[in-house]
Amino acid sequence: MKKILYVCNTAGIAARFRLPVLKGALANGYIVECICGDGIDAAAHFETLSSTGVTVHRLPGLEADGLSVGQLWTQSKAIGEIVDRTRPDIVHAFTHRANVASYLALRKRPKIRFIPNVTGAGRLFEQGASSMTRAKRAAMLGFYRAMSTRCEVIYFQNAADAQEIGESMNISPERIRLTCGSGLDPGSVEAVSDVDVAEMRIALERDHGIDPNRRLFVLPSRALHSKGVAEFYAAAARYLDLFDDCAFLHAGETVEGALAGFDAATLGRMQRPGLAFLGFRTDIITVMASAFGVVLPSYYREGTPRALIEGLYLGKMIVTTDMPGCRETVIDGWNGHMLSPRSADALLAAFVAARDADVKRIEANSRHLFERKYHADRIVGAYLAQYDNPYVQSG
Repeated sequence: MKKILYVCNTAGIAARFRLPVLKGALANGYIVECICGDGIDAAAHFETLSSTGVTVHRLPGLEADGLSVGQLWTQSKAIGEIVDRTRPDIVHAFTHRANVASYLALRKRPKIRFIPNVTGAGRLFEQGASSMTRAKRAAMLGFYRAMSTRCEVIYFQNAADAQEIGESMNISPERIRLTCGSGLDPGSVEAVSDVDVAEMRIALERDHGIDPNRRLFVLPSRALHSKGVAEFYAAAARYLDLFDDCAFLHAGETVEGALAGFDAATLGRMQRPGLAFLGFRTDIITVMASAFGVVLPSYYREGTPRALIEGLYLGKMIVTTDMPGCRETVIDGWNGHMLSPRSADALLAAFVAARDADVKRIEANSRHLFERKYHADRIVGAYLAQYDNPYVQSG
């Protein structure tokens, strides 16, 4: 039996976002093993992977941010040792750090097929970056150029990343592959009944004073500036000054002791009647199912945000920005609204325009977009086809 070794940054990402492809490979007769870093609730996620039939190799530090050459070199040696023990036929890596560390590990192991996957350009590729960030971006692109001679193909989650990073690699277009995010398996999403929604609305009224008759817009995001959190609160407050028919919810982790986002105390002060911060929610799917619209006014270089894919699956209006990975989830005026990033004015205009939206039409359109682009079966099928039919360069 052939073996695939996946390399992921965290156990949680592997257990949530990569699980469809891991299961797909197992179902198609591959032996599946996975290297991953720690992250939040790592032990529980390791157990999820193991119970699925995946052999897990823990590599602490693979979850780290940044681009430390020393760390990458150390991690590449650890990956190389695991590769020598496990002897996979294919190494499939996800995220910048895992891609680079895997490439360094495989340079002297030419018989093993290597498939990197860019899951989002990230902060290194944001506009207006500092000189230090630009230098790190150049270094990252240098790694990808070197990687082009070793990888079989390379996957991206959106066209902008494929163009910017793919062109810098100077590889043939047929070796650049595009998926629509990581894919969502509907079977992995907890079922939400009308009773669940009704109980959620009762809880929101009890705990946050949210009128159960109001339409809800929810921002399911960590409280990072780059996710457009400030713009969301500003636009929501201005809407509430004008109308009494909607309420606005923010659900996600705070950012404590850092300049990158908002801490709990600040978010508490930003609340007002009709605008509530819910904190991190384990029942986020039920919160989203209770809403009319899912909002992500991001100016971060996303891959394809999971929250927007979930919003499409749930049939929600999508309100997001004209940014890579976000813009692909909405057809402006058809299943939601696409707006300029960093603009509370544009976000307010989208909320006002949504007052006249046809709920049933939006629901059908978003679900149609999910089925045609983001269903896990489509993305897993593309990966499995690649595993079974390796690309061979002519000449």
